[in-house]
Amino acid sequence: MTNMGLNSWNEKELKRWIETLKTEPVRCEELTEEQIWSDEQTQIWQARRFCGSPSFYPVYRWRDYYSYSPLMLLLKKGSFDLDMKVSRLIAAEGRNYLSSAGTLDSEIKRLGGPLIPKFRIRTPEQYASAIVQALRKDIARVEADHPNSTNVILCGGKDSLNLLFLPWKNPVIVASAAPNYVLVKQFIADHALPYDIIELKDDDRSLLPQEILVNFCRNNLEHCRWAPSLVQIAQNLGGKLIFWKGQIGDRRMTPHWDDYTDPPENDWVGLKRVCSVWGGRGEYWARRNLKKWGITQRRTFRAFWDRGAMWQGAHMSIQRQLTGALTLSTYHGKEMRRVVEQVDFNRAVPYDIRPLIGELLYGGPVRYPANNPSPPPSTIRRGFSHLQPFLDVLKFVGIPVNDRKKHILLGPDS
Repeated sequence: MTNMGLNSWNEKELKRWIETLKTEPVRCEELTEEQIWSDEQTQIWQARRFCGSPSFYPVYRWRDYYSYSPLMLLLKKGSFDLDMKVSRLIAAEGRNYLSSAGTLDSEIKRLGGPLIPKFRIRTPEQYASAIVQALRKDIARVEADHPNSTNVILCGGKDSLNLLFLPWKNPVIVASAAPNYVLVKQFIADHALPYDIIELKDDDRSLLPQEILVNFCRNNLEHCRWAPSLVQIAQNLGGKLIFWKGQIGDRRMTPHWDDYTDPPENDWVGLKRVCSVWGGRGEYWARRNLKKWGITQRRTFRAFWDRGAMWQGAHMSIQRQLTGALTLSTYHGKEMRRVVEQVDFNRAVPYDIRPLIGELLYGGPVRYPANNPSPPPSTIRRGFSHLQPFLDVLKFVGIPVNDRKKHILLGPDS
């Protein structure tokens, strides 16, 4: 293997972990996407019918089996069949996520599609109020379904900091990592919040083989950090916990929503070429009217499914499988989905409305950190996001690989 030999892996431990995943599916007549993402005891289902169109939390299917994890379906399937089209997407330089309804296995597919906007919520005040109500209803429902679980809130920017003001009933622990850890700790002190904070570390590569398998080459693992720390938290809490995140909140509550696209298909290059004969005025006119007509927002909703779900939603599925704990985003609950479907971003988000939401939740002005620095890419995961490392681990744990294709694209990291 390119960066780390197979001999450095704990073969017995890895194979023992694989065996724990080989559970019998839960059988049901009808299965919903909400069941898949709210049942921490189950990882694979067998159903006659599937109800729903997942737009953020990825759901995968093989025959009549369903899971949030393509690895679970592969283990049920028993062997791996390479999808050459997907392997080419994964081999692309600079790729951070897999934007596709397919997976590396030609028989395992992703279900769902983008939301369809209805443009009914049209003011910042109306939108902020609806978000606050939806957040409260969604966490209340989840906490009622898991009364003995601790809420572990992963905090960084304003989206997740606002979650600390929600009326949680179950115990709450805050977790953050450098360089945001100090800022989050100060935020808790500034607002006299009664929460302990844990600092996440990212210097442990012991779970790298498992990370490679559950990732299924969907994401760049350099941006999937802290797995051993999160696993340790889950073990310390006896598996009775829910990890909460604030995924894509900034793209739904700031004017940046209109530049959230999935390049290169949905960027502005084609539009600029068409409008070049009109100069700057032409591009300005097109941008303004595409927003007005809702075309830009439909493209953004498409990007939420193409890009957001696979960049953040799939990462959450990785955390869930490694830790054995539900991993949810407060901005993608059942009630929040209804709100987002109704909003007209062009009118309701003329500025960053997150401070307005924070004030509604907190009951007064909120003091946010002056900046929101991003953690650096993980160096210990560099080179492990492409096909060859994945194939190596499959063979290492004894999963047959049907690599009958003569040419396999391995990617720039191989």
